[in-house]
Amino acid sequence: MLGDAVLVSKGIGSSDHILPINEILKIRVITKRPINLIDNLRRLRHNINYYGYKPSLIDINDTISIAESCFYPLLKEIKKLMIN
Repeated sequence: MLGDAVLVSKGIGSSDHILPINEILKIRVITKRPINLIDNLRRLRHNINYYGYKPSLIDINDTISIAESCFYPLLKEIKKLMIN
């Protein structure tokens, strides 16, 4: 969703999840967890949806931790980019 916002602001559409994630990875922001872990979330989602992977409690807690540590710093930085 954040990557899509960046793409739309540039007039670019996306039909997959890879391009928006790549846009997010270009943003320089300090987070508690590395931003490149966001692509791991995409892969985990893909494995769950298409291959029937059943995530463990560790997977779930790690996913929540990544989301909590990355989303708001990214949102704040993207809002700054949109204003400028």
